[in-house]
Amino acid sequence: MRRTVTRPVSPTQLLTQFFSLQRGLSKLQMLTALAIIAVVAIVAAPRLINVVNHAHSPQIVTAEQDIAEIEKGLQLYKQDNGRYPTTEQGLLALIVKPGRAPVPKEWKTGGYLDRLPRDPWGNAYAYRVSADGDSFEVFSFGAHGPDEGDDNAGVIRGKH
Repeated sequence: MRRTVTRPVSPTQLLTQFFSLQRGLSKLQMLTALAIIAVVAIVAAPRLINVVNHAHSPQIVTAEQDIAEIEKGLQLYKQDNGRYPTTEQGLLALIVKPGRAPVPKEWKTGGYLDRLPRDPWGNAYAYRVSADGDSFEVFSFGAHGPDEGDDNAGVIRGKH
């Protein structure tokens, strides 16, 4: 029977083996990190592009400014009349005193806006008030227009 003699492993050899294993782990860790970064980039890139385009589009900036002016008019209307115009009365109530109930008692002569602007795509701004009359929403359907509905990504909403 033959005996195999094992030589003792030197500490230098042990360290070399240990570091070679560490190099392999760090490559694996790097590949894992790169894969995670790639997935995050794929998910976040469309949103980031949308935000950048949104911030630099002159039509969107114009729509946001118009909506802010309309919201100011609505705040003044509520201040004078104790409530916002109903959805049925619409934004026209800021220009012309509503004739349908509830008729505002303290409607300001001359109205609350000089004119009702159209959005940059030629559509009227949309308006709706909550059932309790305590909040409202003013928005533009954006470039897609009203046919796409108010839940698409192109809708521009007020800050109110």
